[in-house]
Amino acid sequence: MIIFSYNFLQIFFFPIFFVIALLRIIFNKENLKSFNQKVLCKYNFSELIEFDHLIHFSSIGELNSINYLVENLSTKKIILSCSTLSSYNLAKKKYQNHIVIFLPLDFRWNVIKFLNHTNIKKIIWIDSEIWPNWLTISKRKKIRNILINGRLSEKSYSRWKYFSSFAQLLGDQYSLIFAKSLDDKKKYENIFKKNVFHFGNLKFYQKLNLINDKKKIVCFASIHKEEFEKVLEIIKCLHLSSIEKIIIIPRHINLSSKLQSMIKQNYKNKIFIIDKFGENDLAYESSKLTFMGGSLFEHGGQNPLEPLSKGSFVLSGKYINNFKEIYTDLENLSLGKVLNEDNSKEISSEMNKYINMKINNHKAIQNYFDLNAKQLKLIIDKVEKC
Repeated sequence: MIIFSYNFLQIFFFPIFFVIALLRIIFNKENLKSFNQKVLCKYNFSELIEFDHLIHFSSIGELNSINYLVENLSTKKIILSCSTLSSYNLAKKKYQNHIVIFLPLDFRWNVIKFLNHTNIKKIIWIDSEIWPNWLTISKRKKIRNILINGRLSEKSYSRWKYFSSFAQLLGDQYSLIFAKSLDDKKKYENIFKKNVFHFGNLKFYQKLNLINDKKKIVCFASIHKEEFEKVLEIIKCLHLSSIEKIIIIPRHINLSSKLQSMIKQNYKNKIFIIDKFGENDLAYESSKLTFMGGSLFEHGGQNPLEPLSKGSFVLSGKYINNFKEIYTDLENLSLGKVLNEDNSKEISSEMNKYINMKINNHKAIQNYFDLNAKQLKLIIDKVEKC
């Protein structure tokens, strides 16, 4: 009954959604290709017919999680699907030998059309993807649904608990679920009422590049627009005379020009803003300290593993619910610090203590990644046997 109501509402609201999608093209949030594939399910299906696995990642953060799967699954007949223009463009650049598409949105007619014209046997969903029609229709067609690196924010978890019977129905559609943390494992088992595995976090599969004697460069990474003003206030109170350079990476690159316009003229030669995809690693490799965004307001934080893999000491604001276990590990290993202060001056004061700190963290970082990546093979083994 719930699925029926869900599909009925889709029919009712589709004309409105169609117009909104067209407007997104005008504002460069979609293009003709993404519109045709996501909204209309228009593909050259002859190019897709030979593939039997589909790995879906929604955004760039999830794209960075799939390396281990792409490299270690025995089948190479893999379609990579995404939801955003930025993740599509980066995936095309990163996986030039793979088919990359936009996944059709969860309209019943779209899902049926796509699955009727392909020979997909397994769909691997990354992170927090729960789509009712994709799950129920593919299960009916005997396609295996596998959730890997599954995570549930506190907000999503609370919401699903109110719809427990619907959540359990959707949980039944998965053949396998792998949570990214023990906390997420408990959440999924509670709402789905089924066994959930935890064999580590795919994001620990990183190419480490640990550089000695880093210069005094500070990076502010994954900074949301809600944090722009506060980050600039923090920078104003740093010991700028002892810092060679400050790099800011906006969470959404298209807002780089807005951030640039907010920087006062006397800081122009000190602050550099990343405005292109694919340059994050270079920023992390050069930075002695990296402050992770999404943590200065109630967003839940951002993943600190990428800067950590480049030898950067990681700092964060206090809102880290989505990555609480990782930040606890980093503090225990002296690889990072959560700054619980509320105002910009207090945060700056804490950061100033770390600017001149001598960092000798390479062995601890190597051990931390090795420990957390050693069980990932168990994910591959179970997916292969599924």
